[in-house]
Amino acid sequence: MNLERNVCLAPHTSLRVGGVADWFLLARSAQEVAKGLRWAADHGVDVRTIGGGSNLLVADDGVEGLVIKTGFAQTAVEDRGGVPVLVAEAGANLANVARRLAKQDLGGLEWAANVPGTVGGAAVNNAGAFGGDTASCLVALTLVDAHGQRTRLATDALHYAYRTSVLKRRELGDVAVETVELRLEPTVAGAADARVREFNAQRMRSQPRILSAGSVFANPPGTFSGKLIDEAGLKGASSGGAQISEQHANFIVNPGGASARDVYALMRRAQDVVFERTAVWLHAEIELLGRWTLKERAALAAPLVAAHE
Repeated sequence: MNLERNVCLAPHTSLRVGGVADWFLLARSAQEVAKGLRWAADHGVDVRTIGGGSNLLVADDGVEGLVIKTGFAQTAVEDRGGVPVLVAEAGANLANVARRLAKQDLGGLEWAANVPGTVGGAAVNNAGAFGGDTASCLVALTLVDAHGQRTRLATDALHYAYRTSVLKRRELGDVAVETVELRLEPTVAGAADARVREFNAQRMRSQPRILSAGSVFANPPGTFSGKLIDEAGLKGASSGGAQISEQHANFIVNPGGASARDVYALMRRAQDVVFERTAVWLHAEIELLGRWTLKERAALAAPLVAAHE
């Protein structure tokens, strides 16, 4: 187990912002993850496991304790009674896997071909796009804990909802995803790949290609966060080196030189302006990680709290 001190986390996130982790472990296997979890428990330090860092806003002041990044990424397709099932280790890149399978005429994950991050992260966050999501195709996943004990959980046990699960809410404690099993669908020749190309073209038209963390806010019932932010006149608004995308208002991009605090400032501005105009509070999909204050976390969570800052 190769523990490192004071490792900058910015390169390990899709926004490329954030400070250093007190301790960092690039885990090459589930066994190394378990050792990291055990080390954190033995030393009384906080521990978080990350994948591609596509839904994280790491504080400029860094992260206390140990950050474990899943670096194991083997995949295989199994035939289970005529149903193909992808078995992927947590660190596998979700979009790459989905595109590769589509070219093999295995569908079911076409929606994921442009979703940033890892398979493990998708299972934790119930990642989704273009009408599909992880929960709809998940068969089961296997978790590992600090003792190296493995637990296989079926979909129902994860209590999935829109972009969340018991794992994202950390209701199961310090555990990490080892493998994810996703149901696939055989398709006629070229059909799955055609859908991937269609979704890719749609994304190119509607979403920025600049560094971002994906969708910033969950869509409120009956409407879209990007629409509300756009109607509030905030497309192109900036704070420091960060900007609300001029292409899609529910993306905050880092053209270069942004800080985590710049991104946070734009998130809060969008929340306040939209709430003042519509009484709709935008709930963040992006998770704050690290040395954010309780006041900063509370202000992002609810309008009543924000109103009394």
